[in-house]
Amino acid sequence: MTDAAAAITRRGGVANYRQLASAGVTRAQTLCALRSGSIWRVRNGWFAVPGTPSDVARAVRVGGSLTGASVARLHGLWLLADPLLHVRVAPTASRLASPEDRATRLDPARHGVCVHYSRAPGAGEARDPLLRALAEMFACDRGDAAVIAVDSALNLGELAPHQLGDLVAATVPHRRAALALCDGRSQSGLETLVRLFLVRQRIRVRCQVRVPGVGRVDLLVGDRLVLELDGEEFHTGLAFEEDRRRDFELVQQGYLVVRITYRMIIRDWPRVQGGILELVRRDEHRWRATRVRPTAG
Repeated sequence: MTDAAAAITRRGGVANYRQLASAGVTRAQTLCALRSGSIWRVRNGWFAVPGTPSDVARAVRVGGSLTGASVARLHGLWLLADPLLHVRVAPTASRLASPEDRATRLDPARHGVCVHYSRAPGAGEARDPLLRALAEMFACDRGDAAVIAVDSALNLGELAPHQLGDLVAATVPHRRAALALCDGRSQSGLETLVRLFLVRQRIRVRCQVRVPGVGRVDLLVGDRLVLELDGEEFHTGLAFEEDRRRDFELVQQGYLVVRITYRMIIRDWPRVQGGILELVRRDEHRWRATRVRPTAG
């Protein structure tokens, strides 16, 4: 690996002439690496190494830094569907270009780009740090996608609990209250979506509750209503059998178990909400004298 390629790799895969010079790489060395094919030109004065995530290079070609959900995706976080390329630029930025062709003027709608105009530090970097990117998600998102991403980051260890204070400080003031809803125990965005719905309905809900003989359940509503959220993948074989064993054990202990699939939440969410509220209205989430109360747990 040439000195230029090594320096670019250390910077996350994309760097400009100034950044390479600060790493001790001359322009002559950069041009030599370019001719050898060990690096390639993203736009005038910016270079990448083979294998650099394409979205990072595309954001630089637009004229800014990759941010928001686009960075969260690179960290493997659970995200709601978001096909846009999120690019952060300075408030005074102009002459933004297509992510595919620097010679073409940017049309955000046509090119699928969400432009974040921000005064936050970090100008000149190809990619925002995760904390900055999450703060940008709160700035541009009016739903729960940002909370889902933070829950996922906490659960996966990509964001440490002590960093939440920094995230609050970096988030626009009118969206900071949403951070109080984050819970790193949620193991999927489905759990977060359902939990947020119940919290806003002022219904008591706990996530990842341990039940003797069963293990952890996704959500426990009130005393006994267990909501298990099944992801996009379909469990077969031993995993399918284990799910049914757990359900059987829960029912024996007096719990009411409801399994909700990914498709039900994504495609029929209002009906799922109505069904959960109906169970709560009928007090199916509470222990009664006619129901068996577990002796432990």
